[in-house]
Amino acid sequence: MQQKQLKIWGPLSGIIGDLIMGLPILTYFEKKYPGSYKYWVIQKKCAQCAPLYFNHPLIDRIKITDKWNEFGEYDRELMSQCGIKARPSTTGWKHSSPDWYNTVSCVEETAFMGGVTDLLDVLEGVELKPRLYKWFDVGSPVVTSTYAKSKNDSKEQYYNNIAIWPFAGSPGRSPSPTWWNALIDSLINSGYTVSHYGMPWDPKLSNLEGYKTFPHLSYFGQVKAALASRLVLGTDSGAMWVMGAYSHPAINLMTNWLPNHKTNLLALEPVNDNGQTFYEMGGCDNISLKRVFDSVTERVSL
Repeated sequence: MQQKQLKIWGPLSGIIGDLIMGLPILTYFEKKYPGSYKYWVIQKKCAQCAPLYFNHPLIDRIKITDKWNEFGEYDRELMSQCGIKARPSTTGWKHSSPDWYNTVSCVEETAFMGGVTDLLDVLEGVELKPRLYKWFDVGSPVVTSTYAKSKNDSKEQYYNNIAIWPFAGSPGRSPSPTWWNALIDSLINSGYTVSHYGMPWDPKLSNLEGYKTFPHLSYFGQVKAALASRLVLGTDSGAMWVMGAYSHPAINLMTNWLPNHKTNLLALEPVNDNGQTFYEMGGCDNISLKRVFDSVTERVSL
């Protein structure tokens, strides 16, 4: 087998959403430098998402940084062997402009921060869409031995299940707990179950029996379970970008939470071939609960 000569480092990120947004850069480098060896660099603070990238056809090696949010000695040694370095620093990158989101998409801006300024000249159409590849079973399989696999639950539990990733980190970016409670209770009272994925400190959103949370699951475990659902709802968060990269049926709930965001309002919309977006200015609570409920029931008929 011919050894790959040109090595490419990056792009680096410590944010789940940015890593997904950066996936088209792999295609960019492969088109410009066919057969190159590509490192996919993830800061250690974001290492829980590394399994998402196993088996990606354009990633030769996933490199978790030696330190929590900076490079270590071994990182710098590997990087020195690379002919191309996309975002070679954990601190030296900059946005194209303070309000970049008024003019370009997340995918374009992420490429720019990785040193790629001609993304749209090299890629087109589906090449600009982030893609992930399922190498795993969805749901919650339990491996009992090397030779046999059994499951501690049936996928039937997901048949009428709606998954939600209800909150993102930035203030004003997500619907309120009150908004979520009204939607969740309406869905459960209509015969659906609702699985809440996210952080252990997320507030409880319903007292009804059909509402479940999964604080014991790892991030990857939550992704696998959410991908077994009929439909997933959430904000423009990293988790919803992951769902979109798998083209899982989704409803995105969005608002203009960034400063001075007046044009190109869907710049942060997770790319998803099976996605639908509800957008309202001034906060996600302004999104009509009835419209979202009707969309869910239309897309997931019992």
